[in-house]
Amino acid sequence: MATMADPRWRALLAALLCLFGASVCAGKLAGFKMASLAGLPLTLDQPFVYENGEKCGADTGCLTYTSIGERAGEDALGAFFEVVEWTRTQAGTSVVFASRSYGDGTQVFKQEFPDGLKGTSTGDKDLVSTAFPRVAFPSDPALRFVTPGGYMVGWTLLSHGSTQSDLARFRDGEDGGVVVLFRPTENNLTESVVMSALSNAMAASVSLDREASRLNWGVQGLAEEIPPGFSLEVVLHPHSRSVVRNILSWGETLRKYHSTAKIPDPTAEYLSYYTDNGAYHYYNPLPFSNFRDVVVDLYHYAVQNEVPIRYLQLDSWWYHKGEGGGVKNWTAIPYIIPDGIGNLYETTGWPIIAHNRYFSSDTDYARQNGGPYAFTIDNATSKALPLEEVFWDDLLDEALTWGLVTYEQDWLDRQYMYTSALHTDVGLAGRWLDQMGGAALRRNVNIQYCMSLSRHLLHSVTLPAVTQIRVSDDYMLSPDQWRIGVTNLLAHALGLKPFKDVFWSSRENADNFFKDCDLAFPESIWHPLALTHRYGGRINVTASGKECLPWTDFGWDDKYYGSGMALNLCRNPEDLRDGPFCYTKAGFDIPEEEWEWEYCAAPVCDVDCYFGDGALYIGGHNVTQSGLSCVDWAGEFGLSGARCRNPDGDVAPWCFVAEDHSQRDYCDNECPEAVEYSPQLQSAVSTLAGGPLGVGDKAENLDVELIMKSCNKEGLLLHPTKPATVIDLYFTSPEYREVWTGYSTVGDHTFGFIFLAEVEKALSLSSFDLNLDEAFLTDVLLWQNYPEGSSHQQVIAAGEDVILPPCGGFLNFCLFYTSPAISAGGKDLFILGERSKWAPISPQRISGVEVTSEGVSVSVSGVEGERVVLSFSDGEVFDVACEFQVSGSMTIDVLSRVCSSLMQ
Repeated sequence: MATMADPRWRALLAALLCLFGASVCAGKLAGFKMASLAGLPLTLDQPFVYENGEKCGADTGCLTYTSIGERAGEDALGAFFEVVEWTRTQAGTSVVFASRSYGDGTQVFKQEFPDGLKGTSTGDKDLVSTAFPRVAFPSDPALRFVTPGGYMVGWTLLSHGSTQSDLARFRDGEDGGVVVLFRPTENNLTESVVMSALSNAMAASVSLDREASRLNWGVQGLAEEIPPGFSLEVVLHPHSRSVVRNILSWGETLRKYHSTAKIPDPTAEYLSYYTDNGAYHYYNPLPFSNFRDVVVDLYHYAVQNEVPIRYLQLDSWWYHKGEGGGVKNWTAIPYIIPDGIGNLYETTGWPIIAHNRYFSSDTDYARQNGGPYAFTIDNATSKALPLEEVFWDDLLDEALTWGLVTYEQDWLDRQYMYTSALHTDVGLAGRWLDQMGGAALRRNVNIQYCMSLSRHLLHSVTLPAVTQIRVSDDYMLSPDQWRIGVTNLLAHALGLKPFKDVFWSSRENADNFFKDCDLAFPESIWHPLALTHRYGGRINVTASGKECLPWTDFGWDDKYYGSGMALNLCRNPEDLRDGPFCYTKAGFDIPEEEWEWEYCAAPVCDVDCYFGDGALYIGGHNVTQSGLSCVDWAGEFGLSGARCRNPDGDVAPWCFVAEDHSQRDYCDNECPEAVEYSPQLQSAVSTLAGGPLGVGDKAENLDVELIMKSCNKEGLLLHPTKPATVIDLYFTSPEYREVWTGYSTVGDHTFGFIFLAEVEKALSLSSFDLNLDEAFLTDVLLWQNYPEGSSHQQVIAAGEDVILPPCGGFLNFCLFYTSPAISAGGKDLFILGERSKWAPISPQRISGVEVTSEGVSVSVSGVEGERVVLSFSDGEVFDVACEFQVSGSMTIDVLSRVCSSLMQ
C-alpha cells in the first residue's frame, strides 16, 4: 500500500484539499476537476445542508470549516486515502464531510451528522435536505446520461439522452437514484461513471439542478430531522472503456462493500405457475367458481401431461382488501379458496409464492383498529405501515403453516410514495425493509421485490433474503413488456435474480380477462388493465388509414414510458385524449405546434363490445349474429330501446328480432380477445433473463413442448451463467436497441449467446462490443439456433469481428451461440450442447468439460427417465444421446460418441 510520502498521495491530497476549500488550493472549489473519474470533465461544488428550514452552505457563510484531516486506510473495497472536513453550522451543529479515493478510481463521499439536524425538510420530495457530493457536468455535447426511473427497477421511466438537450427526461428525486454519465470515444469505447447511494439508500436521493447541470446527492427532501449519528454514503464508480462493464463493476463494488451473501432461492431455479396480471387466472377462476378447483384441475393436468411445475404463485386476488385497496387481512377469502391455501399445498405439493401489497388504513393488524401491532397510518392516502419486527415474525410464521416459500412484496413504490412517515422519518424506510428482510432470513424465506424504485433496488444489496426482483411492467400481453435488457443488467449487477413476469406459452386462451380494445369502463366497474393502461392492441393506422409514426421519433417513448410506447402503435398515454390516437407528423426537428395526429378506430370495451357474458354491456349495438336488427324491448325486463342486452343471465347479450317478441337472437359484438403475439419470444426472454420463470395459461393451453425449452424433466431451469443484457451501443444508437448478450461458463470454457430482436440491418461487432471477451479467446463457431431450421454457421478466428445478419420485423427475434474450438483428434471440436433448449449450454445441464491427450469428455446431468441429446461439430454436426436410468451424471466420450454412466 502507498505511504503518505508517496507523491501520488501528495498530489491526490492537494486535489482533495482543494475540494474542501483549503488554503493550499489556488482556485475556488467550483473549479476542481475530478479528473480521476474515467476522464469525464466533472467538477465538485461546495456542500450544503438544510437546518431550521433554511439552506446552509459554505458559499453563504452559514457553513464554516473548522478543521481538516487525512489518512490512509483499508476497507472492504481496498486501500483508500481519505480526507475529512469538520464543519459547523451557524446554529453550532457539527456536520462532517469525507471523501475516500481508491486505487481503481472509485470515490466514496460520506456525510455524517454527529449532533443531528433539526428542521431539514425542503417541502419538496424531489429535492435533497443535504448535499454532498454536488457534481456539476460541463457543456459538452458528447456527454450523455442513463437514468432508470419509476418502478420495476426503473423500467417504467428508463431514460437516456444528451446532457445538453434531454435533461427534461432525466430521472431524479423520488423516481431516480442511479445515474450513469458517459461520453463515447473512439472504437465504440466510452468513458463513464456510475453514481448511487452506497449506504442508507432508502433515505438518499439525487436532485438535478437543471439550470446549473448539477447533481446534488443527499438526504431526501422531506426528512423533518436527522438523528444524531446518522450518516449516508454516495459512490462514484468510473470506467474508461464501457458502460455495461462499469455497471457490472459498480454492482460488484456495492456487494463487496456490504458483504451480503444471498440465501439459496429455489423458486428462481425451478418452473412455477403464476396467476398475476396477465395470467389467464388473474382474478379469473373460470371455468370454475373458485380457485381451489382451478389449482386442483391445473395440478392434475400438469401431472398427466408431464408439465414439471414445482411452485405456485398466488396473486392479490386471494386475500382481504380494505380502504384504498390495501391489505386489510392477509388471509384467504373463504369463497375464493375454500378449505384454505394449506389445502392447496397439501393436495399439490407445490410450495407457495404469495403476493402481498401495501396495508390499508383500516387493516386489522394495527392497534389503531383494534389489532395487536404498532403501525403508522396515513389516512389521507389510506396507507398503513408496520413499525415492529414482531409483526413480520408472526405474519411469516402463520404463512409457513400453509406452504409459503417466497414472499412477494408488491406495490413497493406506492407504499413508499404514499406513506408520509416514510419521508418525514429519515430512518423508517430502511427499518421497514430491514425488519421484513430479517424475519424472512430467520425462516429461510425468499423475498421477491415488485414495483421497486431504484432506492429499493439499492437497499436490497444489504438483505440476504431479498433474492429476486421484477424487471418489467406487468405482462398484460403487452407488445413491449419483454424489453428488459437494461433492468436485467441492473438487477444482475446487484446479485438479484431478474424476473420478467408471467407469460402465456400459447397464442390464445379462450375466455380470457384481457381484451384487445380500449378500456372505457364506468368508474363503478373494476378491471386490472384500467389501472394503468387503456388500449393495448396492435392497431397502427389512424381511422382515416394514415400510418402511425413511432413514438420514439419524437421522444414520447421516454416521456410516457409504457405499453407499446416504443413502437408505432395507437395509444392514449395518461388519458391525454378521448381515445387511442397516434401522430402522423412529428419529430425532434419539427415545432410541436406543427405536429399532426388522428384518432384510431379501436373497439371500446363494454361500450361498443362486450366481454364475458355481457351482463355489464351498456353500448348501443343493435345487430345480431344473423344480421337481424333488434326491436324495442318495450319494457320487458324493465328495458327500453332497440339495443343488445343480457338481462336474464344468458351466455351473451341478445335482443328480440320480432315485434311481438316471439323471436330472439344473440348479438355479434363480443370484444376481441387479447392474444400473445409471440409465445416463443416470451419464453426465450424469460429463460435467458436468468431468474424465475412463471407460465400462466389455462391448463389445457399450456404448450408443453415450448415450456420444456426452458427446463429439464423435473422443472430445473436451464439458465446461462450470465443472463441476457444490453450492449454499450444500446445507449448510443437505436440500431442496437435490442441486441443482448450473455454466456455460460463450464470449467475453463465460455459459451456465448447473442439475442437479436427487431434488428433491421446486418451488424458488424467485435467481441468487446458484444461484452463476450472471454468467449472469443480462441477460434469459435458462431451458429444460429432460432428461428428453427436456421443453418447459419461461421468459424470466427480470435480477434475477428462478428457479422450478424438482419433479424427485423415486429417481435421477430434470432438467437446465435458461440462455441470455442477444442483441439481433439487432430481437428477442432465444437460443443453445441442441447439444441432443443433456449440455453443449449447451461451449468445446470453440463457440469464439466475435460480435455486430455486421449480426447474430450463432457459431464451431463439429468434425472431418472430423461433423454438428453447433446450436439457437437467437428466439421459435421452429430448428436449423442444420454438415457438416464437414475438421476445424476453421465459422461459423453465425444470421440467415440458414447454416453455412459459414471458407475460403469
